[in-house]
Amino acid sequence: MRMTTSVVSVLLLAGAAAAADARLEALESIGKARAFLVQQSNDDGTFGKSKERFMPGIPALALYALALAPGERTADEKKVMERTAAFLLKNQQPNGAITIPGVLENYNTSVSAMALKATNDPRYAEALEKARKFILSCQMDEDLGYKKDEHYTYGGFGYGNSRRPDLSNTQFALEALKDLGMDEKSPEFQNALIFVRRCQDNVETNDIAFMKDGDSTGAFIYLPGDTDACSEFGMVKTRSGKELPRPYGNMTYAGVKCLIYCGLSKDTPELKKAWEWISENYNVKEQAGVPAGRGGEGYFYYVVAMAKAFTAAGQKEIETKGGKVNWAKDLAEHLSTLQAADGSFSNKTPRWMESDPILSTSYALIALNLAVKALE
Repeated sequence: MRMTTSVVSVLLLAGAAAAADARLEALESIGKARAFLVQQSNDDGTFGKSKERFMPGIPALALYALALAPGERTADEKKVMERTAAFLLKNQQPNGAITIPGVLENYNTSVSAMALKATNDPRYAEALEKARKFILSCQMDEDLGYKKDEHYTYGGFGYGNSRRPDLSNTQFALEALKDLGMDEKSPEFQNALIFVRRCQDNVETNDIAFMKDGDSTGAFIYLPGDTDACSEFGMVKTRSGKELPRPYGNMTYAGVKCLIYCGLSKDTPELKKAWEWISENYNVKEQAGVPAGRGGEGYFYYVVAMAKAFTAAGQKEIETKGGKVNWAKDLAEHLSTLQAADGSFSNKTPRWMESDPILSTSYALIALNLAVKALE
């Protein structure tokens, strides 16, 4: 027994040492990423030179990443954050949206609200309240003529300039609303829960008839439907012989986060099935659940969704096919290998604009910030 206890103690110490090393490595990567974003900042509050730099969601993600980074802000960082916040406020429309009119209104507003709130600056309170009201106006509910028993997209949020909700926009909206003080007790969150459940491949809890033909993997899809338009990675033939949208990693982690934000506990059938899928498909090196050869698509979005889900669950370890792992250690170590010498990150797969180093560096920095906190 003494020998067994000694072995366990040695293993625990080794694990703690490895986690500490990963944290130090992540902090170094964070410092380089912060410096890169500062260096790429423009006088008008945008970043980089891409034509998308004026879309508020891009500089907002950079501001959010810088605001949540560990430690003190440098003088240069404070200057960059101030002018980026000014750029976002300059783009606030009379209806409260922070956006270029008609362009991804809910997405831009949600990310901008998260970024402004993360600065903890009371000067932005009025603008944030206007943004909150706009985000709520994008929810598919009775105010827009939707009924939960008639419309399977009821409760979801879309881009704002269209009435087609999806889980990606819904997760950004819920995170922004949560940051702005709303929670699972609000009817808006409970309505969103209806939509989120309908995005899960779970025959026990999904009340849409055609989703009953799924394999009940516990994973999530982009939006409920039975056509290719409802999937970002095509259709998959289920055991029933029917074709349904393919569930995949980005949306599964986003779905887990949404379920938690909407008040579900870890022992609910929705979260139990989702964590089973994550345990079976755990991967920090590429997006899980997608067709072979496409794991790089949306990778940096994926690592943020992963880190957010584990953080929301308060979970530092997970049992996988290869044994128990520390997700933050694994993620921090791998992300450090992807960083360029100038501190940037970019995706060789350009889908969803991830070849833009501003976007991917912001995503990577957000994920690293969360990993470092989990490794404390």
